[in-house]
Amino acid sequence: MEMESSGDAHGHGLRDAAIAVWRDWLVVVHKPRRLAIVEQLRKTTSRANANLGAGYAHTLALQCNGNIACWGVNHNGQAPPDGIQGDFVAIAAGRDHTLAIRRDGNIACWGWNNHGQAPPDGIQGDFVAIATAFAHSLALQRDGSIACWGDNDDGRAPPDGIQGDFVMVAAGMAHSLALQRDGSIACWGNNEFDHAPPDGIQGDFVAIAAGAYHSVALRRDGSIACWGYNDDGQAPPDGIQGDFVAIAAGAYHSLAIRRDGSIACWGDNDDGQAPPDGIQGDFVAIAAGLAHSLALRRDGGIACWGRNDDGQAPTPEHDELYDEDNYATLSANFPFMTDVHIL
Repeated sequence: MEMESSGDAHGHGLRDAAIAVWRDWLVVVHKPRRLAIVEQLRKTTSRANANLGAGYAHTLALQCNGNIACWGVNHNGQAPPDGIQGDFVAIAAGRDHTLAIRRDGNIACWGWNNHGQAPPDGIQGDFVAIATAFAHSLALQRDGSIACWGDNDDGRAPPDGIQGDFVMVAAGMAHSLALQRDGSIACWGNNEFDHAPPDGIQGDFVAIAAGAYHSVALRRDGSIACWGYNDDGQAPPDGIQGDFVAIAAGAYHSLAIRRDGSIACWGDNDDGQAPPDGIQGDFVAIAAGLAHSLALRRDGGIACWGRNDDGQAPTPEHDELYDEDNYATLSANFPFMTDVHIL
């Protein structure tokens, strides 16, 4: 065997040193940078859910021009078929009422207002996020505090609000959640099923969602924590493992967008609102109602599935079966807003 020359050895040594430097760069610089990009993706995609709203049986989507398209039940004026004109940047759907943030930070409300959850004169302030459920509403102010109005049984909507440094809010049937800047979660309201523990939830979370009596939260690493009522499998106590970027909670089902744009579903599927095989596609936002679900595609189109007895989740198949054009009408209104206007 020939002996390696000193020049070859020196060359190999330089190569090995270069590789070592490159590896150090990957560990010290590239990996944290990549993780930061993924973290920002999770935060941004989760907040894109503000472009959709799913209530008890009505649905909303924010259009690119700032108007709001509405479909489904409108018995209380919560979803006028001609939509709502304005310069809106975020929407939220309650049981039978609707909220929307205007570009100037004020909130418009319409629909059922029996508990003061949707005052027709709206709410004045500098708001950056909203959430609403059965009969109470929450809004995150730019300074990180939370305004609450509507039904306050069980303390779900204290009229003096909640002080803190919050970045996201969520509202369930009778409980409320807020994500703190440090990644932990504050909870208040009804806690019958341990879905709103008064001591909160510790963790490193980037998004939250509240169902009727269950709660879900997206961790920074892409996995999902669940707690509360789980009779339909909507909140498995061991959580959901995966690489997710956004979550939503319906009454008794849950949804999550994977980083590849497909959707995972779990929980009650009696009306097809949470197919266990999920939904394939390239989605950027999701919403879940009582028994229907919808998702916003990257191209601005909308997919719907689940209960559609009031036109809240039209599909091409439903239109063909019942000789209707609900989905065609919905599609004619696209593209819907896919950008995030408020972070």
